[in-house]
Amino acid sequence: MTMNEKFPQNEPSIEDYTDEEVFQNYMEDLKLSPEDFDKKILDVGSGSSQFAKWAKEHSVSSQIFSLESKQESQEKTKSVRGVAEAIPFQEEAFDLVISNASIPNVFLGERQEIVREKIKNSLFELMRVTKPGGEIRLGRVLKGEIYETQKAFVSALDETLHELQQTYGAEIEEIPYPVANTYEYVNHEPVKLLAKAYLIRIRKQANFQHAKPTE
Repeated sequence: MTMNEKFPQNEPSIEDYTDEEVFQNYMEDLKLSPEDFDKKILDVGSGSSQFAKWAKEHSVSSQIFSLESKQESQEKTKSVRGVAEAIPFQEEAFDLVISNASIPNVFLGERQEIVREKIKNSLFELMRVTKPGGEIRLGRVLKGEIYETQKAFVSALDETLHELQQTYGAEIEEIPYPVANTYEYVNHEPVKLLAKAYLIRIRKQANFQHAKPTE
């Protein structure tokens, strides 16, 4: 990324919110329903596991596992240290896999030769640990065309989603939510749209065959 391609940071990080605020953000951004909490859930890129923590403390669900590269594994809280490109769970372990403002956004800004590989590997890993008939929800996925790094990110993401859909029969839906779009600001006023935000829902078909992404 060049000096002219710095992305503005207009929103606080997830750790700046209370556990309840994080839980409510997940509910809204991922369009979760009460019925979803009857499922076994994996939260990828979970930060400090605030979503799972609040859900357990308020008897919403005790079936939420949290995956984060910077957190130590804790059996009591179902927190596991790991990355999306190599998820340390067996195949078809979860009914619902979620990631809010993390996967694949975390790869935005990676070198072009790396971003494609990381996005493909991570999405295929999410599919691997999802049960047949289960679902993946990726919240606030930012897709922009202003900078070269954004273009590389969008190209890699669209290519992977196309492969999952056309080759492996996954059902994919992209739902825009304009209130989460990213802008360049001047004097606290938005002057340029940098990226549009989407909820991406990937439904895994029962006949999905596990495979590595094509080169």
